[in-house]
Amino acid sequence: MAEKLRPFDYKKDTPKDVGLGGPSTEYLITLDSPDGGVWVIPSIWWDKKGKPTLLDPKVEGNQKKAFDLAKQYEKDTGKKFPRYDKGAYGQADNFAIKRSHEGGASSSYLAAPKNKSLLTEKAPEVEVKKPTLFDMLK
Repeated sequence: MAEKLRPFDYKKDTPKDVGLGGPSTEYLITLDSPDGGVWVIPSIWWDKKGKPTLLDPKVEGNQKKAFDLAKQYEKDTGKKFPRYDKGAYGQADNFAIKRSHEGGASSSYLAAPKNKSLLTEKAPEVEVKKPTLFDMLK
């Protein structure tokens, strides 16, 4: 049986050169997700010894391999990769670009527990006071 691979873990792994022009932590791709939306998943997968494997998305069959690894990783860990609505490739690509500019996986995980979103933080609740007629006449 093949060894299980996982996304980069900034607490265990160090960036490695996988042929993309320098040390890498992740190389993200956007694909249709298993639930019908769009998800952002890594195409660099790491073994338990910290050795990376690049599944170059330009090579035929590698997007499916990355998809299968991501799906299995979610099943095994209960974590979820970032997801967007069906057809929202632009939003997903923008997330991937922004994450890359912010250091990729060097200080945060791409996949999060099911009940926690990596995409948006909940806005703080603010008490809104409805204006009275007196307030509107001022």
